[in-house]
Amino acid sequence: MTTPSSRVIIVGAGVFGLSTALHLAEAGYTNVTVFDYQPYDQTIYDPEQGCDSASSDINKIYRCSYGTEVEYQDLAFSGRPIWVRWNEAIAKSRPQDLPNGITPHTKVFEPNGLLRVSEGKMSQYDIDSMKALEKAGIRHFQHLTSDATDMARLAKSDGPATRWRTKLEAFEGVTDGSLTGYLDTSAGLTYADKACVWARHLCVKAGVRFILGPEKGKLQQLVIEHTPSGRRVTGITTVDGRRHAADVVVMACGPWTPSLVSETGPILQATAGSVCQIKLPKSRPDLWDKYSPENFPVWAYGLTGHESPEYGGFYGFPRSKNGVIKIGYRGRKWINLQPGSNGSSDISTPITKYTPVKATNLPKKAIDNLKKAVDRLFPDLKDVGITGTRMCWYTDSLDNSFVIDYVPEYSDSLFIATGGSGHGFKFLPVLGKHVRNALEKQEDQFTKLWRWRLPNKARVDDRQQLDLSSLQMATEEDWQWTKTAKAIVDRVDMGRERARL
Repeated sequence: MTTPSSRVIIVGAGVFGLSTALHLAEAGYTNVTVFDYQPYDQTIYDPEQGCDSASSDINKIYRCSYGTEVEYQDLAFSGRPIWVRWNEAIAKSRPQDLPNGITPHTKVFEPNGLLRVSEGKMSQYDIDSMKALEKAGIRHFQHLTSDATDMARLAKSDGPATRWRTKLEAFEGVTDGSLTGYLDTSAGLTYADKACVWARHLCVKAGVRFILGPEKGKLQQLVIEHTPSGRRVTGITTVDGRRHAADVVVMACGPWTPSLVSETGPILQATAGSVCQIKLPKSRPDLWDKYSPENFPVWAYGLTGHESPEYGGFYGFPRSKNGVIKIGYRGRKWINLQPGSNGSSDISTPITKYTPVKATNLPKKAIDNLKKAVDRLFPDLKDVGITGTRMCWYTDSLDNSFVIDYVPEYSDSLFIATGGSGHGFKFLPVLGKHVRNALEKQEDQFTKLWRWRLPNKARVDDRQQLDLSSLQMATEEDWQWTKTAKAIVDRVDMGRERARL
């Protein structure tokens, strides 16, 4: 069992690693070291500076709606006051006291609402969410677009700081009645890269040590000793050849975990969601205003739980400060199968625009479906067109719940904290509290949900549908709807080239 005197190594400085390190330090742990191959102290989690973890992103959804999964609903809502406090703490700080990449004007949480919409009637997932939220006493944040009482209540809370009516009117299908859904005014977005910078800053202030970089911070291998009672991890070695001793090693490596800890193969799989960006030109102030966080909510369309059809599972955000609108597709999740070590089964391994073998585009199927969603919801963006893409790699667990527990047969020395399954980031302020409980073997509402478990049956072999090697990949020509859109993209690219010169 881990105690405050234990030497703890955490491999991975994303949401799971940062939250764990912060809560351990705040609980009195004095020997916590985080390793990561990314030099986050320099790149500040910026996806344009070589950062390719799921946590290194411009924004993520914050929501409490979880259907019948009330544990995640409760966990999300418990973190909301901390997100608000972090905003306040940053705003009150002196510039010289803030980390690189953060100013007193920086926000890590934007409570601009989440609009969940579907064609015709509400999905069962949304109905279940409403029932659970009402039971939890937070139904007053939810506003059914088809309910006159809810809309009247929303109108009373509308104002310059919220503009809820404007956000609903941005969706033509809501105003004409062809789309049904609800607006959650407690929800919104987190600025993921900024939130990670802030959390790492808090960790450093609390005494956590970070060793970062492609040599000194990158895991080479676990140090494993064989004892009469079984195997035991006694530390790690890094690419620079150094050995670092530990009493417990926490693997918080996201989608790289299955390729680093073979025992997780049956329970975890690296999968990629498809993300496109639409960068608004400054020559379109109408779009710039409409899609601002002040006037536009986070949204979800066709996300009905874990059984989305192939055409379904879309989500998106308002524009960033740089004018980038991000739209994601999770109706299908891609894998990149590579041979396992020592003849073991093939393992899905992330491939990004920064890995040695690079991913420079999305499967054409993803682009085609993303364009269908834009056609349906935001036809005014078609003239701009898609201006960039990204595969966002997650660690999907077999049941979409996290895996936070000791790996069996390692004498309580190897611990896994991963399995975000595409919905983990919102828990950054509170997740580590429960990881610490699991490390200390103190059971709570969540630790029993995240225990080590194995599937009752083998994973269905659907690699022909999902493996990137078998899919037709899109080209930049596939991004556009019209010649006008292509001309806008060319002008944007030309402007970037002039800026570089």
